[in-house]
Amino acid sequence: MKDSVTATDDGLTITLADKLTFEDHTNFRDLLRLIENKEHKNCRFDLHGLQTIDSAGLGMLMIAFETAEKAGVNFQIYKPGGQVKQLLDISEFDKVMTIVS
Repeated sequence: MKDSVTATDDGLTITLADKLTFEDHTNFRDLLRLIENKEHKNCRFDLHGLQTIDSAGLGMLMIAFETAEKAGVNFQIYKPGGQVKQLLDISEFDKVMTIVS
């Protein structure tokens, strides 16, 4: 997983690229801490550069959503594509969280 974090007045944008798999769970925890600190009212996970995700990656996104909910932070997945979008659709993530295409 490659990630970058941008903080603006509008909120926190976490951009993920390449792949999100079980191997990334330790690094992903650092991203969760950014959400938990409640400094931002909005958190966007920009997935436009994410090529592959596995079931553990889907679980990590769900944990990020739940972490944001507990912190009172608005959560959004932004521009998933390809295999990532297909798995989010199959898993019906759009029924739980906001996904912007």
